[in-house]
Amino acid sequence: MRRRGVWCVPVLVVGLAAAVAGEAACVAIAEHPEGRTLARIAVSERGFTISYLHSVTRTPVDERYRVRGAEIVQEAIAFSEHGPGLPTVADADGRFEQRDGRMTMTMQRRMPSMVMRVHADQAPRLVANERALDLAAWGNRSLAVTPVAGACAGVSTND
Repeated sequence: MRRRGVWCVPVLVVGLAAAVAGEAACVAIAEHPEGRTLARIAVSERGFTISYLHSVTRTPVDERYRVRGAEIVQEAIAFSEHGPGLPTVADADGRFEQRDGRMTMTMQRRMPSMVMRVHADQAPRLVANERALDLAAWGNRSLAVTPVAGACAGVSTND
């Protein structure tokens, strides 16, 4: 399309919007409650997972999250054996079902950050963009995962 001597290309605007929308977010992993940043990891629009062995049942638990602006949104949790702290019913906006021999609950839980206690015996991992980060690498402790404004490239750690 041409207007007053300038070529307007609507496809270019759509492409630019898609590129911005697909840009990776960044999450920081920090000591809690001290707040010292231990690592930053880029997270695509597909989000990230946190996987670990349940402390009582010793079976795998997988939790799926996305970053939406300044919030983390928990979208699902899946496990094969019920144990303390795991859900028994779905949230009002979610579903609870059996899939591939596992219980899966979907939800839309929004939080500004999340705090978790990690222990090496539970093999806690955060996986984003096909990269796994061992969350017990800094010892058995409490960690906070928080969205960081802007994008960050790859994984950076402060050991």
